Amino acid sequence: MKNSIKTFAVAIALIAAAFTANAEDNEIKKSAGFGTGIYTTKSGKINVFVDKVNADSPTTILLKTKNGQVVYRETVGKNEQKFGRTLNVNELPSGNYEIEVSSKGEKQSKSFQLSEQKIERVLAVK
Repeated sequence: MKNSIKTFAVAIALIAAAFTANAEDNEIKKSAGFGTGIYTTKSGKINVFVDKVNADSPTTILLKTKNGQVVYRETVGKNEQKFGRTLNVNELPSGNYEIEVSSKGEKQSKSFQLSEQKIERVLAVK
């Protein structure tokens, strides 16, 4: 009987700990002011999607070189909670870049590299 009570108590403690951890994760997710999705397309462009929790401040999208030079800047109005942009990077020279999305003091960034694909010449003697 004592073993079954101990087992039951341990099970309750584990369930309570799991519930508390899950509640803390949800609070952390809710505390972020916005979420971003940044990914490339097959055609060599970059899609940037933003989903803000509150529409109380504008959002800025920056495309910067590794030296911090701003190549592209856009400010999206505070009333737009969900929006997406397609950035055409085909004309940019090879190098390292960063996309930075900021709103109400929060920043999220993603780095990427543009490089030229070298075509090698192959010589085969038969």
